[in-house]
Amino acid sequence: MTAQVLDASGYVVLDAAGYGVVSLAPESFRTWTVTAINVRTSQAPTEVPVPQCVVYLGGVGGQIVAQTWMGNQSTASGSTLVQPSQPLVVEWRNGVPGSTATVWLYGTMTMR
Repeated sequence: MTAQVLDASGYVVLDAAGYGVVSLAPESFRTWTVTAINVRTSQAPTEVPVPQCVVYLGGVGGQIVAQTWMGNQSTASGSTLVQPSQPLVVEWRNGVPGSTATVWLYGTMTMR
């Protein structure tokens, strides 16, 4: 199996409560090894409220793989294996309504 570079991203506009979710998963017959997760929002760095961000494996409420109280600009590193049946779900809470929240995933992807 030859590993390829993983560079995946997604975004959501935070709702009136400052809440939003992005779900990312590999295509069928691929796996991802995620080594860095970057999150940010379009709000100014000092604008309040500062959103919290949690990254789950398998869905909201699943296994927590990363979290931050600075969901407007933060990076997590490590190694998380992601299967097509278990997406990475990124949840922002308490952000500025109308802000765009973005996540970038970096690592490698391989065929199963």
